[in-house]
Amino acid sequence: MSHARLAVALLALAASGCATIRDAFAPAPVGKPAGRAGWLAYPLRELTVEVPAGWTASGGERRMTLAAPGGNASLEVSYPEQDYADEKACLAAADEKLAQQQGALDRARRHPTRIAGRSGHALEGDQGGWHVWAWAVCDGGVQYRLFFTAATPASAEAIEVSRALVSSARIGGEA
Repeated sequence: MSHARLAVALLALAASGCATIRDAFAPAPVGKPAGRAGWLAYPLRELTVEVPAGWTASGGERRMTLAAPGGNASLEVSYPEQDYADEKACLAAADEKLAQQQGALDRARRHPTRIAGRSGHALEGDQGGWHVWAWAVCDGGVQYRLFFTAATPASAEAIEVSRALVSSARIGGEA
């Protein structure tokens, strides 16, 4: 594995927390038809994200990875083992987590955002031949982490998936 891909993989692992043994042996997540043709919706706890139907899914109870054919893009969605006391503590931890990751990226920028109708923080930057988008969003004390990488230049499909994450992710029945 190249140094850049290894660094991106390590950043993804750090952003999501360590996978559990249970996740390693869990059946692959199952997607259901999404609101748009050719896309599937994948739930993780109360968060649902959408990707094109041709992407592969792996993971378990706390973490799932959705990967584009050919390996030129992937999305990892997770949530930490412990919930936070409240949304304020969750958002502070989200900002701190992304701030820790920012130093590993070139041309990185971090800012508050909203995903799935909830407050959170976003980080975007480059590393090697990859573009990285990371989000941490809070639903009360529950923090969801989304880590999306795409080989640069990013394909039209990868850009579409990145935009869909922000526009169509849902927590519970809300978008």
